[in-house]
Amino acid sequence: MELRRHNVEVNDADPFANDWLERKGFADQLTNIVENNKQGEVVIGLSGQWGEGKTTFVKMWQKHMENKDIASIYFDAFEYDYIEDVFLSLAIEIYNYAEVNGLTAQEDYLNKSKNTYHLLQAMIAKTSPINIDSSLQEKLVDNENQPFDIAKIIKDNLNFSLDNAFEQALKKKEVFRDFKKSLSQLATQASNQDIPLIIIIDELDRCKPSFAVEILEKIKHLFLVEGVVFVLSMHHEQLEESIKKVYGQNIDAHTYLQKFIDYPTRLPKADLSNNSNRRRYFYNQVEFIGLPTRSSSSMDRSYELFLILSIRYDLSYRQLNKALQNYRYFLASLDLDPYYSYPTMFLMVFISVLKVKSGALISKIRNNTATYQDLVEGISEVRGQNEFNLEVLQNLIRLSFLTRSSFRETERESDERYFYNNFNSSIEEDENKVLMNLVQRLESFEDY
Repeated sequence: MELRRHNVEVNDADPFANDWLERKGFADQLTNIVENNKQGEVVIGLSGQWGEGKTTFVKMWQKHMENKDIASIYFDAFEYDYIEDVFLSLAIEIYNYAEVNGLTAQEDYLNKSKNTYHLLQAMIAKTSPINIDSSLQEKLVDNENQPFDIAKIIKDNLNFSLDNAFEQALKKKEVFRDFKKSLSQLATQASNQDIPLIIIIDELDRCKPSFAVEILEKIKHLFLVEGVVFVLSMHHEQLEESIKKVYGQNIDAHTYLQKFIDYPTRLPKADLSNNSNRRRYFYNQVEFIGLPTRSSSSMDRSYELFLILSIRYDLSYRQLNKALQNYRYFLASLDLDPYYSYPTMFLMVFISVLKVKSGALISKIRNNTATYQDLVEGISEVRGQNEFNLEVLQNLIRLSFLTRSSFRETERESDERYFYNNFNSSIEEDENKVLMNLVQRLESFEDY
């Protein structure tokens, strides 16, 4: 069983072939927005909660647009977060696209980008827009006995500095204008259908607050030009928190964010509340990440339990995937009898789900302070198909609190017998460490 991280494969010929969350229709709507904004110079906001599959969606959509000869660039903002220079990061990504695609506008764009970058660096380095030169200081030090007109000296210095500041402002405006023009020309050249160049900014909500906010502002003031459409993939509530971190808690972050977005949209939620959708998605993921299928009745029952617990704990798209990865690591680390190891499989499923949903309970298990009531609270509320598996799980949790001496006093039925055979090394005379050892096993090699 492979342990490497699996990302959803984007099929070149059919990008939405693995669209288990059925979002192709939404992708078509976004494509229509792009095609109906031929002049570009707009920003689309694509909002979604963490773990809802935004990155997978935008990569599928980008390949879908590529197949329609719509030019696009994917920019992972979090990947550049450490550089801390938004202009340089984004300008380089656009230049790389132009170079790979052989656009003749790339050289002019590169030169204009360099000029803009140098100017931005100079603006950062300059501490004051008006600097009085050293003539006043020289007169005070070298000619302290000679009368001079201090008012005239200050006036002359101010006039010179103001004239210089005015000229510098004109130069800045010219440099920025030239950069925008070169980017617009590059975007026009990139498209074969009079459709704007699409620049997708992903992982915006994972960046440091200062970097995320600067991306918004640089796009607005420098990169948003005719022939370009930006798509901001984000968790907008989290991005609003970033704005407050930068500008203070009193700012109306929602209104501030809307200044940068022309078309606010929201990624359709995966309808995992529908049990048939959840089941179909779940088994697609089981097969995709390489978990065993049709190997034994114990394994099949463990998957059914997984499904029920995912409903009970209302696992999101990402949480469900992470829990399955936890289970995969468990299975890879143990040599299990596929027919008589259902107690181990059931408890591994339980721990895999708790690990992504309840850090407090995992902490209690880790410290061996959890009670039976802590762990079964709410499980009994789940009713419906395969209720029998939940009853088995509850019984296995109960057995996880019995000591070796308690087992000697009980009459061994099938659950008790299989449980004891599976976990006898973790059951001590006066302590049961079954759950604690399972948590330790997972945490010794889990994927952080």
